Amino acid sequence: MKNLLEKIMKHKMKILGLLIVVLAFSIFGGNNNDSTLEVSVQKVATKDLSSKVVADGVLTPETEVKLSANSTTYITEIAVKEGDFVKKGDFLMSLDDRQQKAATEASRASLEAAKVQLEQRKAQQERQSKLYAQGLISDQEMESTNSSYASALSAYNGAQSRLIQDEDALSKLRLIAPQDGTITFIDGEVGDLAQGGMFSPTVLMKLSDLSKLEVYVNVNENDIADITLNDAALIQVDAYQKKKFKGIVKEVAYAATTSSGGSSQQVTNFQVKVQMLEVVDGMRPGMSATVDIITEERLGAIAIPIQALTTPRPSKSAQKKSGFSAEVNVNGESQWSNRQQFGDKKSKSTVVFVLKGDNTVEQRIVEAGIVGDRDYEIISGLEIDETIVTGSFIAISRELYDGAIVKVKENSRPSRKRD
Repeated sequence: MKNLLEKIMKHKMKILGLLIVVLAFSIFGGNNNDSTLEVSVQKVATKDLSSKVVADGVLTPETEVKLSANSTTYITEIAVKEGDFVKKGDFLMSLDDRQQKAATEASRASLEAAKVQLEQRKAQQERQSKLYAQGLISDQEMESTNSSYASALSAYNGAQSRLIQDEDALSKLRLIAPQDGTITFIDGEVGDLAQGGMFSPTVLMKLSDLSKLEVYVNVNENDIADITLNDAALIQVDAYQKKKFKGIVKEVAYAATTSSGGSSQQVTNFQVKVQMLEVVDGMRPGMSATVDIITEERLGAIAIPIQALTTPRPSKSAQKKSGFSAEVNVNGESQWSNRQQFGDKKSKSTVVFVLKGDNTVEQRIVEAGIVGDRDYEIISGLEIDETIVTGSFIAISRELYDGAIVKVKENSRPSRKRD
């Protein structure tokens, strides 16, 4: 019985060993059709590319007037509603003016009294001047007369200034449109108390010129150096999804703003003002917009899909010899390393895989330029009509190597593509 068990165990060990050999051969020794990678390809072509910085903002009128009360009082009449278009000089709103009217009348009465007093002092001065010229009054008496006249003149000027101020305050209790525009905001109703004064008065109305709009966007510090004045922009307003509107960069802030962005890390941004060159009826302040700021353009550039670019790696034999392995970072990008020789250093070169006539691929170093929405500009390393591998992502980022045998997918045609 014991011998039988030993024979069975030896037989199982032989089978297990055979399986290990077969598995090892399939992983390390196979280099036939079973290890051929299936890839997508396309021919290198030219296209127009643009590099852009994308940021979000809201529509804002270039010109917006905020109307408020100079003193705290009640709203007595509102002559317009939000959305109304008004002309310069149109009446908009009135505030309770009873108290200010009384103050204005009192100032007017004070001015009249000061005027009478001034006329009396002036007549007295003229009489005394004649007597003084004849030597009939003393120097002291003449000086006293002149002083009385000067005091009366000062009182008159003060009363006149107070009346002007009161009349101005009274006129401001009737809000009048200072320019043509659209009423975009009204705060309060008839009977509400409007807070006035020099500090933080209540904004009662906003009058905006909606024919000229702009968008303020916050651009990250990593992108701000690429933006210059008069850069072209395309503005996508959320309410008008079917069209992008032309714009131009008019201001780039020099002072940064920082925010936490809901995390422990601070985000540093710079504000950029983009003027809209196209405005359509119905656009309103506060509408959300996405702005594409065009920082660079290339016409007729050699271009390839972004996913075709990867980092260089050694041939398969070199991988085995040197202990290279593929790593994928947090961004899904492949990084090849050889910890035995180079530690964790990463190559700065960029490569593509070019399809050869014998169905192998050549790993070729290229120099990349600007990046568009889906394509990279290739400055050097590729020629028009060469065929490159464009997929799959796993194949490009982890599996392909110089000299690898590939099979082109049936639905992948090496045709030239243009936008």
